[in-house]
Amino acid sequence: MIVRVFSSGTSRGESPVNYLLSKTDHTGQQRGAEPEVLAGQPSTTVDCINSIVRKHKYVSGAIAFKDNERPTNDQLHAVIRAFKATMCPGLEAHEFNSLFVLHREKNGGCHLHFLFPILEMRSGRFKQMNMHPPGETNLKLYEAFTQLMNHELGYEQVQADPLKLALSDFERRTSRGKAEHKDKLYLHKKLTRALRHGDITNRDQLCEFLADHYGVEVTRKGADYVSLKFPGAAKARRFRGPLYEQGSDYRQLVRAASADNPKLTEMQVQQVRQTLTGLVHKRRMFNEAAFEPRSMLAPRGRGGHGGRAGLHGTNNNNKENRTMKSSNTNTRTVVQDVRIVSEVRAEKTVADVSGMSDTKGDKAAVTNNIQKVRRSAGTTTDNAPQHSAMDAVHDVEAAINSLQGDINAAITDVGRATTPEQRSNAERRLAKLMEQKRRLEVQLGMAKMRQVNAVSATKRM
Repeated sequence: MIVRVFSSGTSRGESPVNYLLSKTDHTGQQRGAEPEVLAGQPSTTVDCINSIVRKHKYVSGAIAFKDNERPTNDQLHAVIRAFKATMCPGLEAHEFNSLFVLHREKNGGCHLHFLFPILEMRSGRFKQMNMHPPGETNLKLYEAFTQLMNHELGYEQVQADPLKLALSDFERRTSRGKAEHKDKLYLHKKLTRALRHGDITNRDQLCEFLADHYGVEVTRKGADYVSLKFPGAAKARRFRGPLYEQGSDYRQLVRAASADNPKLTEMQVQQVRQTLTGLVHKRRMFNEAAFEPRSMLAPRGRGGHGGRAGLHGTNNNNKENRTMKSSNTNTRTVVQDVRIVSEVRAEKTVADVSGMSDTKGDKAAVTNNIQKVRRSAGTTTDNAPQHSAMDAVHDVEAAINSLQGDINAAITDVGRATTPEQRSNAERRLAKLMEQKRRLEVQLGMAKMRQVNAVSATKRM
């Protein structure tokens, strides 16, 4: 068993979830069996991922089992529990989201795919929670988990092939790279065969062997690579791996490649267990400190100084003596958007607000707000339209930020639902919130366009 983490994680949630549930694999071939959801709700995971506005939205990967490793359903669920407890310590099951889908291969092997939105739901602030952060410490955590889990399941330990050719992401993931690295793999296999037969004992002999038998020119030798130019090729290609490193002991490489994958001794098991316990404790301490729950949230104002921009008000305290003159059109748009948000948050039916700004109460509220703004500004300048457009952008952004917290809370409610009725109500509310977010995003684009036009008009004046 080995854990592999994929590099993608920036698309919308439908893309990875649809792949996990598809009856065909990445090559378009029919799978040996239909995918089986072992843990999590696909629709909830999609909603979680789509609620994230950051570039990196999720972590995906697979826990792969060899053909001769046939885990039972009970063992698979035990692996899932151990994996979540190891990678997300300090968080309860409802405080983060995950999806596990089993793919069984035709040859008997299986892959337990996992998908984790980069989102925590413990603090109430819905911050970024990455269960695969960069760094050597994280790699050690995954390595220790893999070693201990293989020991618990009675599997052989995973060892890296000491004669393996290292390929770049370009060569492994792109069509052009895959076509080009076939020649490299062919030549690498010839070299490993000569190495096993004793025809090559060091890197200098390897370079001579290439020139004499295949007409390959060695253009450069680095500490951990050799650049080789194929006959008739326009440029050289870089070969990496233990075989091409300076000072490699070729006899030791051959012995390591021929050895069986051993199982851990009792002493090694204790060492791995101790290492894993320490790394999990360190991650738990980080999670508990970073995602400490807060009962009352204080949204930051537009200027980022802690001022509150509520659902029915606008924060006008970021700058003193700034002229802010709201136009009827911009104010009407913001009031409508904010009114709808408040209704959705209260789980009311969203009413038709096309004529809302014509009511006496709304006109009075808008007029009163404009008067307060003018009094705080003290004077009126030629930049009033520009400030008005800017305020509209800020107000819609504040509404979106407020709505985002409710979306994340609704996602949590879906995950916590214990009855079909609770889940249906939570999903219905989540759908309303997502639809309103899309409306607000359209309004934000329009407000930004008005801001650009106002700036252009000011410059012409």
